[in-house]
Amino acid sequence: MNSISKLIETLEKSPKSKKIEKLIKLSEIESAVDIPNQFEKLLGVWELRWSSSKSPVLNYSPLLNNFQILDLDKSRALNFLSPKGFLGKLLSTNILAKLDIIDQKRINVTFEKAGIIGPQVFGKNMVFLSEIKKAQTGWLDTTVLTDKLRVCRGYKGTTFALLKREDLLIADFFNPINN
Repeated sequence: MNSISKLIETLEKSPKSKKIEKLIKLSEIESAVDIPNQFEKLLGVWELRWSSSKSPVLNYSPLLNNFQILDLDKSRALNFLSPKGFLGKLLSTNILAKLDIIDQKRINVTFEKAGIIGPQVFGKNMVFLSEIKKAQTGWLDTTVLTDKLRVCRGYKGTTFALLKREDLLIADFFNPINN
């Protein structure tokens, strides 16, 4: 079993494992990322399973849904955070961002709106997204990319490991915003 397969298995079964950081480094050695030629692999809903950050909202918790939804066809992304279970159906915290592919590994991120997407009322989702007044930009370097795994390093030095959720659709997250 190669390092990438071991990393995927560890992220699925033990997202708090101390082995993850070493497996990420080994996987980065084995991986050759070329976003323009791997564009289709990036599209979709990605679940954050591990992060080097100390912030609870930037790390895995069994109590939270923590997703990055990448819709590169429309140059946009959504960071989605909600409690699991009934409360998650009521409210989620969201950050909407514009994406620009810079080169084989780097994507610039400009955060545009933040707020809450609530439940449907009278056939329409309650959406409260406000413009972010002071432009917040950054970048992510994708260092490992497969059909199931994405590892990124951010401009602030944080490393993220995400697994693709094939059971969730991009439209499910963006449709409430578009309505």
